Amino acid sequence: MVRRSIRMRFWPCAAALVPALLLMASTAGANDRDYLRTKLSFRYVATPNTITATPAVLDNAAVGAGTESGGFWTNGSVAGLQGLVRALLREPGRGGDANLQHVVASVVGILDRPVRITLLDDTGPPLTQAAMDQWDACDNGHGRAWPCASNSSTTDDQREQCARSTGGTAPTRLDATWAGGMTLGQTAFNGGTAGNPIGTFVHELVHTQDRSDSRAHQFIVSGTSYHYGQDGDHYTIEAVPNLAATYQEGIANAVMMTVDFPSQQSSFNWFTNNGVMMVERALPTHPPGTGPGAAPCWTVVTTPSEDVWLYNQLHTAGVREVTRTPNPHPGYNYFRIRDLPPRFIVHNENIIALVFSEYARHLGLQKFLNALKTNDATIFRVSTSPIAQLYNTLCRAGLDGRALSSVMGVNEAGPKPYLIPLAYADYFTAYRSASKADYASIFENMLPREWVDLYWDGYKDNVRLAVPMDATHTPQFGNLTDIAIALGVNSSTPDH
Repeated sequence: MVRRSIRMRFWPCAAALVPALLLMASTAGANDRDYLRTKLSFRYVATPNTITATPAVLDNAAVGAGTESGGFWTNGSVAGLQGLVRALLREPGRGGDANLQHVVASVVGILDRPVRITLLDDTGPPLTQAAMDQWDACDNGHGRAWPCASNSSTTDDQREQCARSTGGTAPTRLDATWAGGMTLGQTAFNGGTAGNPIGTFVHELVHTQDRSDSRAHQFIVSGTSYHYGQDGDHYTIEAVPNLAATYQEGIANAVMMTVDFPSQQSSFNWFTNNGVMMVERALPTHPPGTGPGAAPCWTVVTTPSEDVWLYNQLHTAGVREVTRTPNPHPGYNYFRIRDLPPRFIVHNENIIALVFSEYARHLGLQKFLNALKTNDATIFRVSTSPIAQLYNTLCRAGLDGRALSSVMGVNEAGPKPYLIPLAYADYFTAYRSASKADYASIFENMLPREWVDLYWDGYKDNVRLAVPMDATHTPQFGNLTDIAIALGVNSSTPDH
């Protein structure tokens, strides 16, 4: 079964000041808190290695009213978990975080179903594999519960597929009740490489709402999954083989950046400084006839995607490598971000996240989440390009109900919000598209051709002229606002 963000690795970057332009609401109404008290179900496990233990279900109404009783609240070892619960359920000034509540309530509203959140005291003995399995936890490599989450519908589908393939009986589906589930331990709040724990929580929460097809069937070679590459890890500065995974992690990172501003700025700095992109050397060039072999019970098999051999493709394309001595990750090679052709740049989750977080910053987080909700209904149980579908959804949302044909062949005056996603895609691929074909490859050649033609033929030159990027013009955070203004969008949109 697939639980997402298994062992996501954060590359250390310097934090920066929060941009003043970011228009997030400073307060959230009681409606957000009331909604979360009905949609978040916290289950506390004091001794995770006792797999027969019955989790203690927290009383959200009591917590919201200020009552903290029971083993969870008297345990002095889980202060981070306690703070998270307070931040989500309590009023500001009493431990609550209004901005976090608004973001979390908006995310949960995508599927509008309850989410199970299992809280583990993993500060004692390392968790056994049986405990990891029992509580749907992910091992951080040291027996602690790395934050991870899953969507109930996709998990239920996998279980049903396994039952069919083995002749067994599928368990009762959970998605009639639950959007998904998340498990996290106190260790995530105790430092280390998990990043900002609140940001990580929001990242994982997005995974509970995401029903996109992982296209895992295209990344199995000789019985081994190369969804994230051979090692199963995904670094934030890595180009991973599976673009469906890039979408899943990218949208989660985009929403995370609304509560973890330094992560957005550090990712932008990485792009500005033309930092390195990691690419795993997963396999040698495959011999003729290489196939999937035996596949896990939860998926079917197909001919493997050529993107399994992403490193080989870059080598064939003649992209210059960067030597690192000593190499901190011997299984990887390195390339400068802005040296990569566009179709390879978008294999990185933070490039995707920067595009969509900037869309949310300028046009409103709720508009982005509304697009995710629309997109989810379109791509559920459909093996397609979720990236192309989301761009199409965002662009169409910018038309405000008009037909796409109404803006074709017209140099329209006034705001053109329908072009902002396309311009940001061009920008965050460093304007490396030298042809319309290059540009279309950003979207796996699956974005409706009308959008590609509209941007490339009608507005690309204006955007690049307004915000050049070359040896004397390095990327600046204000560039994204300048692009919006060049497209007639002169003010950002607050969410409320």
